[in-house]
Amino acid sequence: MIEQALPTPTGVPNPPAEPLVDWLGLETQFRGKTRFVTGLADKALKNYRISVERLDSLAAGAGEYSEIAFIAHSIKGTAGSLKAARVHTLAAATDQAARLAEPQCRALARDLADLLEQLIVELEARVKG
Repeated sequence: MIEQALPTPTGVPNPPAEPLVDWLGLETQFRGKTRFVTGLADKALKNYRISVERLDSLAAGAGEYSEIAFIAHSIKGTAGSLKAARVHTLAAATDQAARLAEPQCRALARDLADLLEQLIVELEARVKG
């Protein structure tokens, strides 16, 4: 088994220069069904609002690593479906660190919560659009 190096927690990520979601890729995947893509964004938005609150608490030291892994794994799946590559990558790293009981998983959870907040703003713009 090849082990990947876990990213080092970076603190608050800079706002993305580009959208976090590959909207064109999603539109293409779903054959131009704009309302369907907006519905996906709306469902993810509802879940991410809850996840970001819990990640904030976990990053501050509450809860177990297994809960960080569970939430990060869930975010990884939805971010992959949304074609949100940066979020997917960070969620995967957070999930892996938590599963390996690496103390840095809490800092990664903080970074993930921060990036999720940026994604929430982007999703809200799409849904309200």
